[in-house]
Amino acid sequence: MAEYVDAFATAYDRFWAPYPQRMGEAWLRLHERVAPGAERSLLDVGCGTGIVAARFAAAGYRIVGVDISAAMIARARERLAGTDAVLLTADATDFEVPRPCAFALSTYDIVNHVGEIDRVRAYLRRVHAAVAPGGWFGFDMSTLRGLRADVPPVTREDGAASVVAARGPLDGDRRPLHITGELRTDDGEATPFTTTITNTAHRVADVLAALADAGWVTSHVAAIDDLLTGVPDPEALPRVAVVARRD
Repeated sequence: MAEYVDAFATAYDRFWAPYPQRMGEAWLRLHERVAPGAERSLLDVGCGTGIVAARFAAAGYRIVGVDISAAMIARARERLAGTDAVLLTADATDFEVPRPCAFALSTYDIVNHVGEIDRVRAYLRRVHAAVAPGGWFGFDMSTLRGLRADVPPVTREDGAASVVAARGPLDGDRRPLHITGELRTDDGEATPFTTTITNTAHRVADVLAALADAGWVTSHVAAIDDLLTGVPDPEALPRVAVVARRD
């Protein structure tokens, strides 16, 4: 997993926010559907700048957020100021929560970011330990199809920032995403930044097997635009969502 610098955390909020905003709404609706009346508590693993967590906090959820990046956690603290959210700078495979949560989620391909399948297993076990019996867990992931696809570089810019995100070549089961950019102040001073996010490709079936080994019961695998409905062939989609329950 990448250690994001503060400048990238700022750019993330400017240019990558729409996806976590949309998925925050979708995951909130899913939890209210599958667990009506459940305690309103959320564990957000890979919480980033707190966009999803803030949506759940606004709905009355107690929040625990975990992210490996101190810069991302600092931005999340700003976003969640005035709430009782607990925000931890920690690896997704190794963290402790004050008390179990009723719902856990990870948005934006954390399964691909943590690395090899043994680290995925450790992540799934750690989340299992942090969720109360009967609780639920949701996460999205890029499939083999999604990570193998060739996509052109993406450039985003406004008056205060610019970024270029470009995929590197697939190396075995790993594919880097190189992000370069700069932030600009009103007086024209620029702060450049660069980071590389390495995504590891996993078969959906392997992740589901690891999920079961960690003690989860898979409910279904869905398309990200319809979290409530299972899909017959997850590998046919570039990204899928997995919904599971803890006994």
